[in-house]
Amino acid sequence: MLLGPAIKAGRKWQEATARMEFGTRSIRSSGQGSGSVEVTLPPAFRGLAGLACRVALRDGLRPELVLQPDLAAARAAFGRLWTLLAEAMDFEGGAVPLAECAITLWPTAEAPGAMPRLAWADGLALAGPAPHAASALARSVAALAQLAARRRGIAPGLATDFGAASGHALGGIVVHPALQSACDIGTALLAAGGFAPDAALSLAAEDAVSGGFRDAALPRLALLAEQHLDWTDDPARHAAVVMAWRRGVALELSGA
Repeated sequence: MLLGPAIKAGRKWQEATARMEFGTRSIRSSGQGSGSVEVTLPPAFRGLAGLACRVALRDGLRPELVLQPDLAAARAAFGRLWTLLAEAMDFEGGAVPLAECAITLWPTAEAPGAMPRLAWADGLALAGPAPHAASALARSVAALAQLAARRRGIAPGLATDFGAASGHALGGIVVHPALQSACDIGTALLAAGGFAPDAALSLAAEDAVSGGFRDAALPRLALLAEQHLDWTDDPARHAAVVMAWRRGVALELSGA
């Protein structure tokens, strides 16, 4: 596949490329008279079923056959979410700046870092018929909201939290345990603003291209963006909120 982990050095490179090996498959005839041949891919590639793929030959001493899936539908799905964020946060949208993302075929298990992480598989899931997977929606919104935070002037140190809170608000999923605080704080902010989690939002989120989803998402994203901009101007307030969250968790765990 042409899509995979970014090239790394030393042991990390070896570990990354090892994860790209999917065993051995045989090329076989697809039937007498057809002239075509087939290769069965592992179950991990099930999400690519139905996609057109470009087939290329990398010739030479160790020739390789390459399959490049057509990911236009995933790009369009990311574009719809990017347009939604631009409208909610009042910045000029345009094309999704995918070059500013770490983008892989499948979602990664690592905690989001300074570079937002998108997965083509999530985009394909959102491009398919409803209902759309909440996890794919949450991860995609989180990554794109992290990008949008830069456009809107939210502090770099708050961008990942804003992304996680946005993904949780629209998908109901915490994208990584390390970002639980951002999601809990975001939920509290929305509740204080009159946007408590409700069945209407859950139903809307099952169809990420519906008018109901858009109507539910816009005010929630706008409120979260406004608060993170306020914290950008007054980081001490944000630090105090995080400290209060930690105290609350400690009290809950201790049973006090």
